[in-house]
Amino acid sequence: MEVLGHRGSRSPGPENTVEAVDAALRAGADGVELDVRRSADGDLVCVHDARLPRVGGLGGRAVIRRSTRELASQGIPALTEMLDAWGGRGRLILEIKNQPGQPDFDAPRERTAQALIELLRARGDGHADATAAGITVSSFDWFAIEAVRDAGIGVGTAFLTMPRMSVSGGIAYVRAAGHAELHAHLSAVRRAPDAVTRARRAGIRLVTWTVTDPAAALELQDAGVDAIICDDPTAIRRALGRGEPTGGRPDGNGAEGSGPHGSGADGGKDAR
Repeated sequence: MEVLGHRGSRSPGPENTVEAVDAALRAGADGVELDVRRSADGDLVCVHDARLPRVGGLGGRAVIRRSTRELASQGIPALTEMLDAWGGRGRLILEIKNQPGQPDFDAPRERTAQALIELLRARGDGHADATAAGITVSSFDWFAIEAVRDAGIGVGTAFLTMPRMSVSGGIAYVRAAGHAELHAHLSAVRRAPDAVTRARRAGIRLVTWTVTDPAAALELQDAGVDAIICDDPTAIRRALGRGEPTGGRPDGNGAEGSGPHGSGADGGKDAR
């Protein structure tokens, strides 16, 4: 079972930063997950919440209304920086944030997805074997992941589901749409004792979010899920009895060797 850092790693954090990514990978995580939004310039940046926290000069303002430079001054990095920090170490999950009611919501136009496709293609991270290299794009917004799927850049896609959506419903859509993974909430997986069996029968990888409790990680490992997304990769790895990290850089296959970035509570609409 893969251990993936949530928003890079919320512990030690700060989430969605170069430091969080590096900390997770040096701790032996098999990869990291990051949130992706657009700035007013059309650049892709890594931040969870649609609005900046109500502190500082830009507090409460929508990310989509602020320039890349202004966001950088608040500690919000460009996705290009994060791709450089990842550097092909293990897996990289890029979650496109595009939810109804938020200032940057634009389905079905999907400008964030289109910008991501263009960026990955230009960098060469979206070459034919990018899936093997570890890049997967996820979203609650199926228009976004279908745009990535149809772009032909070889990047894997995953459907991210809210707690209330059943695993069986998620699997049905993922299978029909030709995505590689279902990223289901922990509570939904717990409600479906046959979740792993159903996913394997459909040929779909089952990933569970967000795991904060070591006991839950052990439960999911015993159940046979393919991966978990967790806040503290170091603590979860320790609970799973994984070897201590060497402090070096993990290899490209992920082998073992709160600030402006969001504050949503696990289990709610904005927790992911």
